[in-house]
Parts: sequence; structure tokens; C-alpha cells
Amino acid sequence: MRSLLVLLAALLVLGAAADAPATPLAPVSLAVPPMGVNDWNATGCTDAFDEAWMHAQADALVSTGLRDLGYRDVDLDDCWAAPQRVDGRLVADPVRFPHGIAALADDLHARGLRLGLYTSAGTMTCDPRGFPASLGHETADAATFAAWGVDYVKEDDCSTAGTDAIARYTAMATALRATGRPVVFAVCDKGNSAPWRWAPGIAQVWRTTHDVADDWGSVADIVRRTTAIPVVRGNDPDMLEVGNGGLTPTEQATQMAVWSMLGAPLLAGTDLAAAARTDPATIALLGNRVLVAIDQDPAWSTPAVTWDGNRLTLRRGLADGRTAVSVTALGDAPEAVPAGVAGRDVVAGGTVAPRTVVPPHATVVVVGRFR
Repeated sequence: MRSLLVLLAALLVLGAAADAPATPLAPVSLAVPPMGVNDWNATGCTDAFDEAWMHAQADALVSTGLRDLGYRDVDLDDCWAAPQRVDGRLVADPVRFPHGIAALADDLHARGLRLGLYTSAGTMTCDPRGFPASLGHETADAATFAAWGVDYVKEDDCSTAGTDAIARYTAMATALRATGRPVVFAVCDKGNSAPWRWAPGIAQVWRTTHDVADDWGSVADIVRRTTAIPVVRGNDPDMLEVGNGGLTPTEQATQMAVWSMLGAPLLAGTDLAAAARTDPATIALLGNRVLVAIDQDPAWSTPAVTWDGNRLTLRRGLADGRTAVSVTALGDAPEAVPAGVAGRDVVAGGTVAPRTVVPPHATVVVVGRFR
């Protein structure tokens, strides 16, 4: 009954919006980058992905204390939907989600968490099986998402039929806003249309590059590409591979540190329920309070980027007047900390001073008052 009433209300809002004169979208804003967990890198479209798995992730966010650090989004990626629409509407796969999406949202909201949902700005989603997507259905899908209590919508870019990126993403942004429900909208066109140039005011976050893979070459390439474009609020270099086994502990720490210094979304792409049982190092890294505080700093300032060969230095001003500085040896050789950087390394501990050696693929981060 609750879902039916919300859906009717959303439809009334949409009807009113259709009769209103067209007006430009007002700027949208997000106070800090989103944090949470997304299933895709851990489960893909396998049978492991279902409502039980998502409930287990919610349990882990609460039991490990990650929720209280800010990890509050529980995001369902591709393959949550049934293969066909029903009366023009998206419906949940009855095997994976027998209780429906609204029931999952209600459970998450009761725990102080938020629900995220995936679609594509095309006719079909990106999985080869081809689930129905939102191109041409933006109004109906936004109303459905709002009725279910969705808090975050990630829109991919497969099967787009040659349509203009700005037009198709603006259509979903407009439809979501017309429902009256505050929803974080994430553009996921892999950076192909340079969304950092046009998406502010349309979406809250937007992908900068290709999908991340669980190997160092992929992570390093994303770091290079994301620091080569304008570093602005809302840039999203994709999910964290922390805990998935393809990166060394040093490389996992670098991904966590660099994402935090960039002010990027921190979306864990691993099985947090399994990590809570058997992998305390993963929980500890995701729960590094100083790195999370840098990422979630209320100033959400963008870092200054300096490259010297394979040495990347990021400097980011914080709301309390201090500065966070990271030094990354992105290549396969060690790098020396530049002059003027000193303090305690908040990644691995120890003292950092000028000429301190940073091992290959490692990152040090210090916070202080630097000239």
C-alpha cells in the first residue's frame, strides 16, 4: 500500500511537470562524495548476486562500523531487473529479489543506509544478456525508482543507439528531479563525452574513465587519466578493488589513498560480509579514519596535481586550514618524497621527511600545515 501511494504521488508530480513550461535545470549539489558498497566487482551477474547477498552487505556495514564512518550506500548494479518490462515498467528479477526492491529499500532505510540502483541510458543494459534499460522510458523509470525509495541512480551507457550523451543523461536527470525525491544521479559514460565539462548541474558524480579492473595496470591507468583532466568535484574514477585479491596490500592502500585525496566516491567493490569474517586488513583499510576524513572533508576542495616522471604528488586543502599531501610512486621504481613534505604517514605509519623513499606502487600521505 505504501509503495502504491508513493507511486501515485510521483505520477501526479510528473503529470504536473509535463504541463509546466520548460525551465533550465537548477544546479544540483552534494555535500561530500558518496560512500558505500556496490556488488558488481564482487559478484557480477552470477547467481551470488541476490537480495540475501545485499542484506549481508548491509549487515557488514553496520557490524564493522563502516556505516558510522559514512559508508551508507548499498548499490545494486546490472542484472537486478527481470528480462522484460511489465506494463511498461521495470520489475525486479523474481528469483534474485523475491521480496522486491521497495522491501529492500525499507530495510536499508531502517538501518540508516541508502539504496542505489543501476540502469543504462540506452535500450539495454551492458550485461550481454541485455536487460531492459531507460532510453525512452526515463519518466516511467524515474517514477518507479522514486516509488521504491531509491536514493542513488547509476546510469550506464550501453545500447545508446547513437543518441547524444548530454541529451540522454539530461532526460534522466529531469525525470528524477520531477519526482520530487532527492536522488543522487551518477553518470557512467566512462568519460567518453568528457562529463566533467557538462555534467555539473545535471548529475552529482560522473565517471572519468574505463571500468576499473582488479589489477595494478588498470588502477595506475585510471590514476593517470583522472589526474590528466580537470580535477573537479564529482569526478568518479570507479569503485575500489580493495579486498578482491588482484592488488597487493601496497597497491590496495594506494588506491584507497589516491581516491581519498581526489575526493572521489568510496564505493567498496568487494564482499564486505566475507571480509568482516576473514579479512580484517580489508576492513581496516576501508576504515582508515584519516583517509576517510580527507575524502569526506566538508570543504571538498580539489587537489593540486604535480607529476615528476612516475611520481605523483597531490596537495589538498582541508576545511580546518591544514593540508593533506600524498606522494605516489606509480611506476615500478621507488620515488623520493619532495622537499617541504614531512609528518606521520597516515597510510602505513612511520615518519615521512624530504627524500624518504616511497616503494614502487606505494603512497604516503601526511596532514599538516605546509608552506
